[in-house]
Amino acid sequence: MTDREYDLVVSNGTVVTPEHGTFEADVAASGEKIAAVAEPGTLSGETEIDASGKHVLPGAIDPHTHHGIYRGLDADGESESRADLVGGVTTIGNYFRRPGSYEEIMGDYFEQAEENYYHDYFFSLGLLSFEHVEEIPTIVEDLGITSFKWYMNYKYVATEKFGVDCEMRDDFGDAFIQALADVDAPTTLGYHSENVEITSSLGDNPYLDVERDDDAEYRDYQTLVDQFPGYAETQSMVSGASLAKQHDYDDDFYAVHISSGKTADELAALRNAGYRLTGETCTHYLTLTTEECDERMNVNPPVRSKEDQETLWERVADGTISTIGTDHCANLAADKIGDDVPDSLPGFPSTPAMLPLILSEGVNEGRISLERAVEVTSTNTAKAFDLHPKKGTVRVGSDADLAVVDLDETKTITPELLQGAPDYSPYEGTAVTGWPTQTVVRGQLAFDDGDVVGEKGYGTHIDRPL
Repeated sequence: MTDREYDLVVSNGTVVTPEHGTFEADVAASGEKIAAVAEPGTLSGETEIDASGKHVLPGAIDPHTHHGIYRGLDADGESESRADLVGGVTTIGNYFRRPGSYEEIMGDYFEQAEENYYHDYFFSLGLLSFEHVEEIPTIVEDLGITSFKWYMNYKYVATEKFGVDCEMRDDFGDAFIQALADVDAPTTLGYHSENVEITSSLGDNPYLDVERDDDAEYRDYQTLVDQFPGYAETQSMVSGASLAKQHDYDDDFYAVHISSGKTADELAALRNAGYRLTGETCTHYLTLTTEECDERMNVNPPVRSKEDQETLWERVADGTISTIGTDHCANLAADKIGDDVPDSLPGFPSTPAMLPLILSEGVNEGRISLERAVEVTSTNTAKAFDLHPKKGTVRVGSDADLAVVDLDETKTITPELLQGAPDYSPYEGTAVTGWPTQTVVRGQLAFDDGDVVGEKGYGTHIDRPL
């Protein structure tokens, strides 16, 4: 035993990192940082967690949430970060959009967030106008935000939806990418792949308020799949990546929520051709199929076929898809559920179930290794959003963000289990094997055997570049 006592020690666990593989060790934290990784049973601490028979992972990072979209940011920050601890999530990225000047309005949102988050977070700002593009240098330098989003789904409707003087066409995207390329700091462009000329022609434009005829026939989930075909996603992803490459920005091009097997295959072809882009998929595309979905699962892009699902898992396994997010939205069933599937609100809660679902359906079903699961739920995400090595790894000097997981523990998902504000889950009733027993956020035990024990307001914004 060492003579030194640390603030927190996770002892006798099996540590998993992509860099160093899997090994038995004690992990110690002093303050907010990992201070030692040593032989099992050799470290002691003021707070000790016995991880015998369990695995110790870097805390999961959900890069794709939408806190503050249906409720206030303060409410979402409190309830959803609290729930995230149940699933071993220690950091989230919030895709956040507002029509006003970010330089003028973000101070208030930072204040709301700092008072309420249990874990760390970072903003990725949706740019909606040329005025937003002009603000990019200030956003990076003064606000510490280096990741952004281009919403191809709002092309032609941004004026009506957001009240901005911009149709978000390719001239806007061109200026957007050039401005990012000119910034003297690493940045990331999240890209929503959608060809709206195709999707709008296949049904009512879902981004405008279209009155539904009360006498209309019921529209099931296949209606969404038909309106948002996978090839429209694929074509848009290729187009956006090509534009980024023209400005030598493809290494920071991040294709969000890939839902189609064709898109994943095309991503592989682009990478083989020399493109350096990053692809993300979401847990619902890996664990649900069209036939299983109802009003609760309305999301854009929609959940697709079993064949798409199998291709996505293959592309996660072979390295083509680098990260996994959730597209999490905190809404309530009474607000979410409409008269039919397209009439229901898009988006649903998912972050707390992200890591358990990947462990259950990925690792325990033999689709990916445990090391690969850590890569796509933590390490690669930290790298894509310029958080590494502060986040996404178990090494001395990194933030002490840890998830202690029992790969053999089976629980059935319910809203009560996940402890968030939403009163439903798209995975409700699903038996999932592989759950965190403890979650540590920057050296603080925040979740312990079913109980959230962390502090509201302990989480903080991660200013970038680091």
